[in-house]
Amino acid sequence: MMPLIKKLSEPKTLAFIGVAYTLFTTTILLMPGSEIPQIKIAFIDKIAHVFIHVFLSFIWLLYAFSWDKYPVSVKKVSIVLLACFSYGIVIEVVQLLFIPARSYDAFDIIANGFGSVIGLLIYRAFRNTLANA
Repeated sequence: MMPLIKKLSEPKTLAFIGVAYTLFTTTILLMPGSEIPQIKIAFIDKIAHVFIHVFLSFIWLLYAFSWDKYPVSVKKVSIVLLACFSYGIVIEVVQLLFIPARSYDAFDIIANGFGSVIGLLIYRAFRNTLANA
């Protein structure tokens, strides 16, 4: 199991996972609304935005600090989280301006922010677990 974790934690692998996930997420979020299956669960859209941004921020934080020579700093964490949050805002604006049957929703942006913060908390817990192992 440890060789797999070591391989997955290499910067090139994390960069590939981050880019692939970001492109996949972008594709899904920019699909016309008519192509998205309708699920009858309250607030499913907001829950989806939270989970998307949890993983988005988690994977990019892993990548940003995947080298031992780059210690975790508030400045670098802030840059990663700001980039993830800005990505969510750009997606919402693109949906508003260019995607039929999709609309801008400020609550999606709030959900994105919550997801990014949760991603940071999970990253910190993950990093602390590895440090204590």
